[in-house]
Amino acid sequence: MGRAVVPPRGDWSLVFDLFPNVRAAEVSDPFLTIEVPTLPPKPWPLTVGGLPLQFSTDANAEVFKKGLSGRGPKALNELDLHSKIDLNDSVLRQAIDTFQSRKIPIRDIFYFGGFWQVTTINAVDVKQLPYRIANSPAFYRTVAEAPDGDPAALRKKVPEGKNADDSFYVTASDAILRPGIMVSSSLYTIVDPKDNKTYDVYDTTTSGILVANTIGDFFVTVATHGFQPDGLVYHPNPKTGILIGNIVASLPHTDISIVKLKPGLRYVNETFGTPSEPEGTRINGITPPYPPHLRTYDALTMNSPFTGKCEGQVLAVGARITDDGTGGKLGYIKHQWLFFENGDEPVEGCCGTPLTDGGGAAVGLFRFKHEKDQYCLVVSAQELREYGYEICGGLQQFT
Repeated sequence: MGRAVVPPRGDWSLVFDLFPNVRAAEVSDPFLTIEVPTLPPKPWPLTVGGLPLQFSTDANAEVFKKGLSGRGPKALNELDLHSKIDLNDSVLRQAIDTFQSRKIPIRDIFYFGGFWQVTTINAVDVKQLPYRIANSPAFYRTVAEAPDGDPAALRKKVPEGKNADDSFYVTASDAILRPGIMVSSSLYTIVDPKDNKTYDVYDTTTSGILVANTIGDFFVTVATHGFQPDGLVYHPNPKTGILIGNIVASLPHTDISIVKLKPGLRYVNETFGTPSEPEGTRINGITPPYPPHLRTYDALTMNSPFTGKCEGQVLAVGARITDDGTGGKLGYIKHQWLFFENGDEPVEGCCGTPLTDGGGAAVGLFRFKHEKDQYCLVVSAQELREYGYEICGGLQQFT
């Protein structure tokens, strides 16, 4: 697992040379924190020395809120994530079982490369919570202290002046669609509390990856919460575009829905090109969400109509727990927390966008970004395999 370390012999001179007026520098896992008298203008570097960068103007400020340290007995003493083994499915399962066996309900559990962060459903006496799990410190917060992003806050339409790509890509019979195009729900009516008037609105999100089921049928993924119960999928929106498909299945607790496109439409798992990468990225597989395939501090990219191509970095890998028997075979859904580059952060409409590693494999699908920070939740693409779907190569035409 990737781990944060200080420079050799404590020599911070290279860091100090990068930024003027630096007061102090510290590796405060999972970030490199630079203390300055005033914040420098954005954009800032995503990483310095391989660590995600955070600036602070207050020496006493808590840049990353880990939560309270547990004070209960250690758990999984026979395992050592600190120096002997990496996180894997077995360790994650055992860590989850630690809380289930103690009848402590949790919403999620993530490993940040050097420590655990666990979100409990309710407040729990820290004396009941393990202070170390598999020889790594464990910190705790509650759902009330760390609420999820609200899907109800999803952008209803592209705001005026927002430089989003709402181009209509079905311009000819031989048009090719791909990950990263704008997709929208059907129209529905809301009442604006400011003027008490009704408006027809729609939700905008981003198309995902081309997948095939076990009998070879093709589908495209989208974000479940971006669509109405009718399951209609429009591109780019229901006012200026056309109906391109229908949701035929939703994967519980993943925010992934499966769309069957209209006959004749073509789709390829290749992202849009950029000036630096004219060919784009060919999505060629699925990356398991644990080492050696995926590690803390690995760089990932996404390309949405709201941001273009942007780069993020893995902060943690772990899972969100399900309790109604519909969370796949394991009772939990694998996720990652990501940190995105400053000055080009994702917005609500990025939901559903695939994230890829340096080799072009799909790591996950974007779920949401916290409003007050840059932490983004990504559902593991491996969950598609749990439901019998695989990445589909080549250009495919729907029938």
